[in-house]
Amino acid sequence: MLKTGINFNNFGYDYSDRDIMRCIRDAGFDSFFTGSLDRAQTEFFRENAEKLGLVYESVHAPFHGINCIWEEGEKGDEYVKRLCEVADICRLFDIGYFTLHCMNVPQFNNVNEGVAQWSELGLERFRRVLYHAGECGVKACFENVEFPQFEMKRLIDAFRAENHGALGFTWDVGHEHCYPAPCFDVMDCFGDLIVGTHIHDNFAQSDKDLITWNDDTHILPFDGTIDFRKVAKKLKSRGYNGTLTLETFRKTDVLPWYRDITIEKYLAMAHERAERIAALIEEDI
Repeated sequence: MLKTGINFNNFGYDYSDRDIMRCIRDAGFDSFFTGSLDRAQTEFFRENAEKLGLVYESVHAPFHGINCIWEEGEKGDEYVKRLCEVADICRLFDIGYFTLHCMNVPQFNNVNEGVAQWSELGLERFRRVLYHAGECGVKACFENVEFPQFEMKRLIDAFRAENHGALGFTWDVGHEHCYPAPCFDVMDCFGDLIVGTHIHDNFAQSDKDLITWNDDTHILPFDGTIDFRKVAKKLKSRGYNGTLTLETFRKTDVLPWYRDITIEKYLAMAHERAERIAALIEEDI
């Protein structure tokens, strides 16, 4: 059966980072990923992961304000440096890949033509990130967010044509569900590059004329409306043998019954859901 992982966070509980890692291990997970941390913080997580027999598998790079990479000015250059520093951290602590966004849209967006961020400057800046990741021996994995059929596809197509060895893809299952792109399947388009997953659930796009990150609720798989049999079929069709990594948060405002469960129970449920997806992949579907 495929290995399982989860994003590291406190899940709304007052536990130390060491205790949370222990709970992740005890629930049955093999690995975890974190957000972007400094050297000392990364070293802390790496050392404690090794003691517990966990794999520190990936890092989620910064993404707030990332649209500046497409624009003239020093902010874009500084953001590139931040992304390259993530690659440096991954190399230093033997973390295999990092996930990054190529853009973000405003909180509310009812335009169906993307956000028109494309520029040759942005292409060159992201190219620098890929080259640096390659020099560090790690994968830079673009994640599907809003409107993947526009800037992301154009960027991936350009880098695929240049045969960048560091280029990868993180499939965010929840994003595809709540940020639908008409007649566009992200796994059909990017699945040949898949390195990792961000698996979670939600209730899809609540307003057909509105794209909003409020729909991106990151609840446990099988608690929303995603058809995980279809998810499993897509992963199986690509021969995916990486980690089934969840990216979930205990959103008690979305599902109030999450409030009354312990961290041990929550993580045990999360692991059971990941294994259920693994079982679907192994079925002859």
